[in-house]
Amino acid sequence: MWNPRVITTDAVQNFLEKGGKLDYRPIHTPKGWNWELWAVQSTGAASPVISSKTGEARVFKSSDALVSFHMRIFPDAEGVWVPAPKSGQDEGTE
Repeated sequence: MWNPRVITTDAVQNFLEKGGKLDYRPIHTPKGWNWELWAVQSTGAASPVISSKTGEARVFKSSDALVSFHMRIFPDAEGVWVPAPKSGQDEGTE
């Protein structure tokens, strides 16, 4: 198994080939709900995926952007689950 490292958007394909998985996690911002991209290793350890362009966590500001990214990574996919915030989270919860 490889050592846990920071996963960048450029390395996502390689990460998936080594048995990793992607997770989209809803986060609340002052402008509404976004989704943060997380890399989940086969051990269950998870960390945010870092954008190769900005050096910050990769965040999708719309479900359209999330679906577009997912379809580029998984061109044969018939769909993608876009998670909603857990019940009990309200506008003031991040």
